[in-house]
Amino acid sequence: MNNNLRLYPWYNTAVHFIAWMPIFFLYFSETLSLKEVILLEAIYYITVVILEVPSGYFSDVIGRKVTLLGSALFLVLASLFYLWGTHFWIFVLGQMSFAGWMAFQSGTNTVFHFESLKAENRESEYGDREAFVNKLSMYGSGAAALIGGLLGSYHLTWPYYFTLVAAVMAVVFALLFKEPKAGRSGDEQAQPVTQQIQTTIKYIGTKPLGWIFAYLVVIYVLAHVPYEFYQPYLKLLEGDYDLGGMKAPLISGLLYAMAMFLGAWATGQSMNAYRKFGLKKLLFFSLFLMLGIVGLLSVWLHPALMVIILIRSIPRALIKAPINSIITPRIAAGQRATFHSMISLANRLAFFGSLFGLSFIVSKEQLTDWPTLSLLFLICVGFGIFFTIPILWQANKHLKDL
Repeated sequence: MNNNLRLYPWYNTAVHFIAWMPIFFLYFSETLSLKEVILLEAIYYITVVILEVPSGYFSDVIGRKVTLLGSALFLVLASLFYLWGTHFWIFVLGQMSFAGWMAFQSGTNTVFHFESLKAENRESEYGDREAFVNKLSMYGSGAAALIGGLLGSYHLTWPYYFTLVAAVMAVVFALLFKEPKAGRSGDEQAQPVTQQIQTTIKYIGTKPLGWIFAYLVVIYVLAHVPYEFYQPYLKLLEGDYDLGGMKAPLISGLLYAMAMFLGAWATGQSMNAYRKFGLKKLLFFSLFLMLGIVGLLSVWLHPALMVIILIRSIPRALIKAPINSIITPRIAAGQRATFHSMISLANRLAFFGSLFGLSFIVSKEQLTDWPTLSLLFLICVGFGIFFTIPILWQANKHLKDL
């Protein structure tokens, strides 16, 4: 399994080296209306929802290696469809392939890491090593964003070619993996699909997993609001302010990269912060910071708020490794990937519902303007506050021992 431990950080970096992230909204907008772009994002999230649990079950039954290989192959397909995109439905195929990348990646990656360590009797290193892998991946994502923003300022298709190369490298790394066998014997084998889902749902009813499950859904939706809408925000800034002659794609790439670098730093500090302050304080800080970021973006269109965009990756970066270190060892090997997929399913379903609902607020012919964008942000803040109240109310009951 040492081969897995050497290769996994590089695979995880390559499969997240997505140079189009800072410019995808702008790229879609060259061909499609604002309503179609929002619908495309909703299609991505509902496709992830459809694939999440089957992909997790596939991982638990068939294996981690082939699932991670499938994720990388889906990223190759997505890159190709985007590059061929001249019509809404071709972009839909790209979004569905990209959803396959996410669904087959989420959950299985961290489970593969844990089981590879467990096979070497090194599972005690999991939390700190997970933080290191996430840090390396975020640095890679930051570098990809810099490259994507720079290339996108010349031509918006170039970042997609660059991502295609990284995706092919991820396929090569995945082919070199060995299937981890730790903890996959006896009653820890995966169950028939309906029983598997029932067993996984039972975990959600236990402390502290149920509370963490609900918390992750709320913060996921809040964290993805600035991610989805900061590109049109920058485009509006470009039109209203003197930004030193820089175009929105380049600014977006720089901000995305710096956000990833800050997130990588936060990830590197996350386990120390968990040990120093405890999980409850760490989770509360991240949630309130996320609410503040979305709230400020909703009320002010100004270059000064580019600083707020910079820190948008910090809240989730601070909690990812600590939460994984709590969740993964508590789940039997036969249900680990399925449980993580259930979390991802709930996250994406909630955000799909948010995007789908927001699409009804925007007319088909409407262009992106500040009143519309501000309204979208404000609605998300309102829902965030509404769902945060019961999360905080139940915190002491579920997090006493963590």
